[in-house]
Amino acid sequence: MSTLLRFLFSAIGLLVACAFVPGLGHGSFLDLLIVAVILAALNTTVGSLLKLIAFVPVACSFGCFSLVINGLVFWLAGALSARLGLGFTVSGFGAGFFGALVSSVIASILGALFIPKDRQRPQGPPPIKIVN
Repeated sequence: MSTLLRFLFSAIGLLVACAFVPGLGHGSFLDLLIVAVILAALNTTVGSLLKLIAFVPVACSFGCFSLVINGLVFWLAGALSARLGLGFTVSGFGAGFFGALVSSVIASILGALFIPKDRQRPQGPPPIKIVN
């Protein structure tokens, strides 16, 4: 259930990003749901591979270079969705960078508000009991 909510929140984040970031366009909300799935697949495969290849720049920039990689993956998702006939478009890297930033912030806020965290015991070794 939480996975479906995450895709829904991603689509809402994409909708907000399209409203505020110039250079982004969208079709129907169903198109945005499909783009959310495409983005998840691209982040899992291409995004992870790029972050592995660019380990040194990511480490030297304290992770800030990951924002550039996320922008590239967002731009790629726009190109792929346009090829698939979906209404989602990204006009360039700048739109992809800021679109990825806005959509991820919105999706994260919605996830924090509406997806409950599992309340588990803290991980780590069990406490030591001293018996006299």
